Order: sequence, then C-alpha cells, then structure tokens
Amino acid sequence: MSDAALRQCLSFQRAYAAFRARLDDDLGTWHGIDFDDFVMLHALAGAGHEPGDMRSLATQLGTSRSALLRRVRALEKVGLVDYHGGVADRRVTLRPAGRRLVATARETVEDAWARHQPMPDPGKHG
Repeated sequence: MSDAALRQCLSFQRAYAAFRARLDDDLGTWHGIDFDDFVMLHALAGAGHEPGDMRSLATQLGTSRSALLRRVRALEKVGLVDYHGGVADRRVTLRPAGRRLVATARETVEDAWARHQPMPDPGKHG
C-alpha cells in the first residue's frame, strides 16, 4: 500500500469514527440507544412482522451471536424486542415500542447525515 493510499484509508477511518461518535451521541441523547442498536432494530423492522433468527441476524449485522445476544437481552429489558425460542431456534421480534423508536430514530440518523460534510479527498490537490 502506498503512503498516499494509507493516508487516505486512515483519513476515512477518522471521518467515520467522528461521524459514528456523533450518531451515538445523538441517538443516545434523543432515544437512549446507540448506532449498533439502531442498525439491529432497523434490520428487524425491515423483516416486517417475521421473527428474525439469531444466526441470520448476526451474519447480516457482521457480529458474533454472543455479542448479538447481549444486545438483544438489553433491548428486551427496555421493551423494544421480544426474544423467544429454544436453543436451536432462537428468534427476536421487534415490539411496537421498538418499531416506533426505529421510525423516530431514523429521522435522527438522517438529520445527522444531512449535517455531515463530506471529507476532502486527501489524494486530490485543488
């Protein structure tokens, strides 16, 4: 990897980290969740009223099943999802409160994106 490519890669990571911190702050302030919670709830909302199986959901979100289970349990405690099923067939379903939260939190994510200024391309010289 060239130095310029590495600088661009690191610049992208810094911009993402700053934007992600803004999202976590906004979502936490207004909705009591972080961006990872929002992504999971949004994925469940996209599944309609069908329960999501934990294995598929973990794959879709790019996380381990154990990390997903910790997140699901926390969101279940506050009434946003239902977690049910046996060991071989665990499923998670979005509750009405979770569905409402996704709709309002989506506006917060969209507003944060609209305020986001694209970072300049460090490889280009004006």
